[in-house]
Amino acid sequence: MSERDGLGAAARGLRQYLLAVAAELDAPAWFCEVDVPAGAYLALERRLARFPDHETALLWDERDGWAAAVESAAGDELVVLAYLGQDVLPPPEAVVAFVTGLYGEEYPGRPDPPDFRRPGAEDGFDERLAAYAGDPVGRG
Repeated sequence: MSERDGLGAAARGLRQYLLAVAAELDAPAWFCEVDVPAGAYLALERRLARFPDHETALLWDERDGWAAAVESAAGDELVVLAYLGQDVLPPPEAVVAFVTGLYGEEYPGRPDPPDFRRPGAEDGFDERLAAYAGDPVGRG
């Protein structure tokens, strides 16, 4: 199992990837957890017409990739509406298209989690993340 901490190439790459997506979406706020299992939250400015009283967000995790969610009625949890379902690390442009589709007539993506990978698996994921940082994953 690979080790991922906040200073390694994979962690830096994850932050760069999320920064790229957040910049494309002009997201007002985002948060990420780089340890295994990695995950992220991006707030979206616009609310969905179907849920005008609920905050809208994008969630990302290293198992299922991107998902669109709204806050619950109580505001204490997020309810996933749809998963992008293309890849665990799709290009930022694909995420933007997914978000744009959310504001259309039908939800894009898929309703069930795609389960792309097992967090922590030695499957090249950390190397893919490291590519966003511009350097290879060091073996040590």
